[in-house]
Amino acid sequence: MPRKIIDCHVHVGLPEHCGPISPARLKANWALEVGVAQSWEDLRRNYRTLFPDREVSVLAFGGVFKETDVDANNSYILAGTREAANNALGLLVTRPEWEPERIKEGMAAGFAGIKPYPDLAQCDQEKAGIFDFLPKRHLKALDELGGILMLHLPRADRLANPDNVKELLNIADEYQRIKMIVAHIGRSFCLPTARRGLPHFANSTSIYFDTSANLNSDVFQYALETIGPDRLLFGSDLPVTMMRGVREHVGDRYINYTDAAYSWNVNRKSPEEEANYTYFLYEELRAIIRAVDASGLGADAVDKIMFWNSAKILGEGER
Repeated sequence: MPRKIIDCHVHVGLPEHCGPISPARLKANWALEVGVAQSWEDLRRNYRTLFPDREVSVLAFGGVFKETDVDANNSYILAGTREAANNALGLLVTRPEWEPERIKEGMAAGFAGIKPYPDLAQCDQEKAGIFDFLPKRHLKALDELGGILMLHLPRADRLANPDNVKELLNIADEYQRIKMIVAHIGRSFCLPTARRGLPHFANSTSIYFDTSANLNSDVFQYALETIGPDRLLFGSDLPVTMMRGVREHVGDRYINYTDAAYSWNVNRKSPEEEANYTYFLYEELRAIIRAVDASGLGADAVDKIMFWNSAKILGEGER
C-alpha cells in the first residue's frame, strides 16, 4: 500500500440518526444489519486498525436509507469535516423532493458534492430510474458548482441495465462540470454484470468507478483491461467492510460468508475456515492487487487506485 491513501466511499453517522428498521427491510438488504452507524471516532479507530502507519484521507457521507434522519446526519458529517483529525471531505445526502437551493446552500457550507440514493426515491425503489432519486434540477445545480456526484445505480441489472447506461452517459454529456463517481463499479459485483456494462464506458473518461465493497478480482481485472487504471478509485464502504468473512461469486450473484451473528447469516463455513477470516476490506484489497498483477500492471497502478485518481478529483495535489 502507498504511504498516502484516499478512501472515497465511507458512511459516517450515529445510531440515533437511523430510525427503526423492520425485519422485512433487513431481509431485503443485508447491509442494513451490518453498517448503519460509525462515528468519526469509530472511523479513526478503524483506520488505525486497518492501515497502521498510513495517512488516510476520506470522502464521507451519511446513511442513505429511508430510515435515516438525513438532516441530522448531514449536520454531523459537516461538523466532522471541520475537524482536522478526520482529514475528511463530505458529501450531502439528498432527497429528490428538495429544491436545488438546498444543494447550493450545502456546498456553500462546505460539502464537496452530493450523495443521492435509490432508496430515497419517492416511488418504489425497484422501479426507480436514476432521475427518480436524482432529478435534473439537482444535476443542474451541482454542475454549476462543479461538485462531486457519488452515484449508486438502481434497477436489478445495475451497470448492465441499458436504461442505466443511457442515463449515465446522458449525465456525463449534459453536465460536464460534474465529477461523477459510480459506486461499487456500478454494482458489478460479479463478472457477467461487468462484461455487459463496462464496455459502454470505455471512452467516457469523465466517469469514474469506485471499488467499494467489491471483492471480485475478476471484475477488477476486467475493469483494468476495459477502462484502465486511471478511472478506478479506492473506496472501502466502511463500516460494512469491517465485517470478517469471504464472498463467493456464482454466475451473476454473490454469497457472503461471515462468522458474525447476523439474521441473514445462514450460510456457514466450517469453524476451521471461519477462524481464518479477515476483514472484508482486506479481501477487497487482496482482489485489487491480484487483478493488477494478472493485468501485467505494477505498483504504479495500485498507487493510482489508492491515491492519485481520487486526489485529482478532490484537488489534493499534483502528481
